[in-house]
Amino acid sequence: MLRSGQSPRQFFLAWLGWVALGEFAGFLIPTAAEALIISVGLDDLPGAALVVMAGAGEGAVLGAVQGWRLSRELPNLDRRRFVVLTAAAAMLAWALGMLPVVTAPAWTEWPMGAVLTAAAVLGFALLASIGTGQWLELRRHTARAWLWILATAGAWLLGLGAFFAIAPPLWNEGQPLVVVLAIGAVGAAAMAVSMAAVTGWAALHLLRRPAGPQTTA
Repeated sequence: MLRSGQSPRQFFLAWLGWVALGEFAGFLIPTAAEALIISVGLDDLPGAALVVMAGAGEGAVLGAVQGWRLSRELPNLDRRRFVVLTAAAAMLAWALGMLPVVTAPAWTEWPMGAVLTAAAVLGFALLASIGTGQWLELRRHTARAWLWILATAGAWLLGLGAFFAIAPPLWNEGQPLVVVLAIGAVGAAAMAVSMAAVTGWAALHLLRRPAGPQTTA
């Protein structure tokens, strides 16, 4: 049993449902931003800036849901700080994702080895960004909280992989908007469930550990 009285199975199923729903709902914010960019024909740089700002909304929704579930087991968790850190980290993740688009003229002539190295570094930073932001709060309440960074990186790798395996192959030029949105929704749902499943397992792993030393940093 966990501190809240829930069994591990109850915690995991509740986490899976609520976090998947939260991420799916939050993802609609940058999705709406992308639709606006396409409809008004924004250039790469202002379009990327809009998506990055929308990413803060996605992060805030995700952080609110995850912080709420975690606070049932970690009553001293600062939920407001957790939300702010998650929103800031999500903005960073979207900024890293947009970086290759807005800097394309600068790197398209690079040697292939340099491109692959830069992509690997950028990709790891993107995958680890949200977990690192949340770690800044979790480390005050759980032992070995750095494992959350690795777990969430794996969760986002799986989730984004699910999205790109489903949505892009089904999108075709000239499709009605409703079809495009429906395909995107299916991909987003797969991403949200995959991410929630891995982070739910990781949260259980951390919550079973003795509390680490409290810090004020």
